[in-house]
Amino acid sequence: MEDRFPTNYSILLSGPPGVGKLEYVIAQVRESLRSGERVVFVTLDLHPNEVRARAKALHFDIEPHEGKSFVFVDCYSATSSERPEPVAGKKTFLVSSFSNLEGVGMAMSKAAQELGTPVRIYFYTISTLFLHNSMQAIAKFFQIVTSRAKTNLGFILYAVQDGVHEPMTMNLLRSLVDGVVEMRFTESMDIEVRIHHMRGLHVDASWHPFLQLPAPEARM
Repeated sequence: MEDRFPTNYSILLSGPPGVGKLEYVIAQVRESLRSGERVVFVTLDLHPNEVRARAKALHFDIEPHEGKSFVFVDCYSATSSERPEPVAGKKTFLVSSFSNLEGVGMAMSKAAQELGTPVRIYFYTISTLFLHNSMQAIAKFFQIVTSRAKTNLGFILYAVQDGVHEPMTMNLLRSLVDGVVEMRFTESMDIEVRIHHMRGLHVDASWHPFLQLPAPEARM
């Protein structure tokens, strides 16, 4: 899946748990880095080591890019028993808690400034914030961060767990971004993806198989 999204743009990636949203995001990260772009990965659901491991399973090694064209904003480790080990040359921006929404936004901006803008920001997943914050607080955060990203930083994609939020919540999130990408399981449990819409652009909104391709250099 090698869709290239515009800069100064915001995307919501929705799909049920386990459908492959992380794999989709990792594929996007890989293509961004291959294109010479800089990436900020905001992780709320997983330790950065888990993201590194999942990427390696897809034949993509994040670590050589860290500190140069890639950084983590780690919102997960501060709330887990597993403390992050500092790694030379791999600066990670830590956030104290999921309820520190201002801290999440500030760490994201600092990470972007550290790399140099424009950047592509990938947020996995915004659903975690709903366990620790009110809908009103998240809506305000979502609006502020999206505006800041599009105006000053570059591009932002938020992954969200479909089926765990109220329809009103999903509609609000969808209304606050420029485009929506959806993933789903078919009846035979295959995975499909489609671009539902992108503001200002004509897109093919039909469903397509989601192929988790290895990196080009790993293909035989």
